[in-house]
Amino acid sequence: MLKAIVINVEGMSCHHCEMSVEKACRSVSGVESAKASAKKGVVKIKAADESVIPMVKAAVKEAGFSC
Repeated sequence: MLKAIVINVEGMSCHHCEMSVEKACRSVSGVESAKASAKKGVVKIKAADESVIPMVKAAVKEAGFSC
């Protein structure tokens, strides 16, 4: 069963930022999907469990955003 996990992300301001964050999240093994919202400042991911959170945060930071 997949879990919905919400991570706060700072620095997104447009659709391109959202796409970059989503791509970074999906690059992490175990993440099934990602949907970012610049307006809300979050990314919602679906993953098997919460163990992916540190790797997702690292990928988002590497993409140029803050968690």
